[in-house]
Amino acid sequence: MANRKDPLYKEYLKTLRERNEIWKIERNQNWIELDKPYINGYYMVSDIRDDIKNREDAWVFYKCIELVGGRIWHRDKTFKRKLGKGKYEYIRPELGIISEETYTNIHPAVKKHFSEISEFHKRWNPYRKQYACRVPSYYFVDKIKPRWITHYKEHDELIAQMEAEAYDKLYGKFWKWYRHRPSGVKPYAQVHNRSDRRHSKQTIKRNIMSDDCEQYEYRYNPRNSAKWECW
Repeated sequence: MANRKDPLYKEYLKTLRERNEIWKIERNQNWIELDKPYINGYYMVSDIRDDIKNREDAWVFYKCIELVGGRIWHRDKTFKRKLGKGKYEYIRPELGIISEETYTNIHPAVKKHFSEISEFHKRWNPYRKQYACRVPSYYFVDKIKPRWITHYKEHDELIAQMEAEAYDKLYGKFWKWYRHRPSGVKPYAQVHNRSDRRHSKQTIKRNIMSDDCEQYEYRYNPRNSAKWECW
């Protein structure tokens, strides 16, 4: 853990604040309109079939696309991605999922086309409810639209130079704080050492009181370590 009273560490924090202020200035720079817009690749988006658009409930499917519709970009209209030597695959947009909060606030006519995702898809977060669109895929078609570039962000060489100087300091003079994260720092180690000592004493007492002196095992798990928790 860094010594917060160290003058060098204080200078590091000051440099970080300056870098963040430079980021803020860059985000707030103006957008300038181009004299002649140009096409930079293409988007593939999901749309409703023409015969579905004539239905009275077409707005329901438009709302589904608004909630979970996907969009992908490619440099040309082929939407063909290279996998390896002589191997390609065609990519297309996929429908996403919505949160429980969004699901509770949508119209009942739209809500009936959503259902909770399966337990298999919830394996990373089983306690979080999410909902997927169950509208048949043949209701939708893929459409290609050009990506027009109409504006560009103004560029200030002085701000770019200030940012480069800040990064030079962070990666050079302050590399040990900016690039390297601490492993097994003292506060984490103290907590784990106390817990391990307490568990060891309890295990000894339980083994002494039991018939089999090796009935209860001492715990050892590399994930229950200060280094793992800090990482």
